[in-house]
Amino acid sequence: MVCLALSGCITVPTEEPAPASTPAAGQPSYVDRLKATPVDKPTDGAASGTLPQFVTDSRNIACVFTTSRAGNLNQPWEPNNYGDAANAKAPTIPVVNCELASYPDPSAKDVTDDCAGTSIGYLGGTALLSPDKVGYGGCRAGATAVEASFGTDGTASEVMSQIPVLEQGRAMEAEGYRCAPMDDGVACANLATGLGFFAAAEKYELFGPGHKAASPASAATPKVTTAKAG
Repeated sequence: MVCLALSGCITVPTEEPAPASTPAAGQPSYVDRLKATPVDKPTDGAASGTLPQFVTDSRNIACVFTTSRAGNLNQPWEPNNYGDAANAKAPTIPVVNCELASYPDPSAKDVTDDCAGTSIGYLGGTALLSPDKVGYGGCRAGATAVEASFGTDGTASEVMSQIPVLEQGRAMEAEGYRCAPMDDGVACANLATGLGFFAAAEKYELFGPGHKAASPASAATPKVTTAKAG
């Protein structure tokens, strides 16, 4: 209401403030989409006795359902210390690990290691989901196994060339996790807790308890690498 000296008081209509909107409003979450994706075997069945694993049809992302001991992955694609005697008594933790050929750099808030005090060498291109934690990137020197095999000028080893393809619209489930190719990337989650990640060539997102959805403005800059067609 506005009062004027000569003509008294009049009521001036005002518009109601528009409700705040979010880019994801009305869109199903990655967890909901994973729940709705039928679980299937990879296009090319994995050999008996191998860890459950797949690669996307673009060959940009490969994932393996495996285990970890004292922070050491049982990773079939590259040398590791999982089987060392020093780790024999450590708890065996089920995990899912994905690697990318072309990938974004990690956001500063997701860097969780100072890389032996150097604060350099924490690179993107890997995602790891365990029962109570999810992370993107890690300390390493050089390319990921997927980048070395399927990236520009890469050469696939015999092990990498035998990873079965999982097509869009199908999911793989093992070790308590479900993963599926979607939106030019891969989403993986623990469906019971909602903890998980989405990773693609141009962006990644960590979601679930303790994580907020990333906004477009905070998207990380992609690493300039192109996956080689398979």
